[in-house]
Amino acid sequence: MSNLNAAINFRTADSLKVNAYKIIQSYGFTPSQVFNLFLTEIANTKTVPLNLSYLKPNAETLEAMEEVNSGNMEYHLVDDDPANQMLDIAKDNVNAKKIKRNA
Repeated sequence: MSNLNAAINFRTADSLKVNAYKIIQSYGFTPSQVFNLFLTEIANTKTVPLNLSYLKPNAETLEAMEEVNSGNMEYHLVDDDPANQMLDIAKDNVNAKKIKRNA
């Protein structure tokens, strides 16, 4: 590893720190070693190496996901939404090109 001359400071909950440090030490590492391993993995793989499979969607989220996947999704457009305004502009441009072609 190259020279370790950069420092990173961040805030976290004390209970999280205490619990995590216990686990880190049980593996025989120091927190500094683990953080350096984590940053090295991110730099080398260009990904954040986290396994979030323990996070499970609740019933409402599963139902919404199924609704989207089935194509039976109900949605409502809001007039002042910038995305809808851009959609209107795009539609106007397409219609203007159709009119020019027919002229």
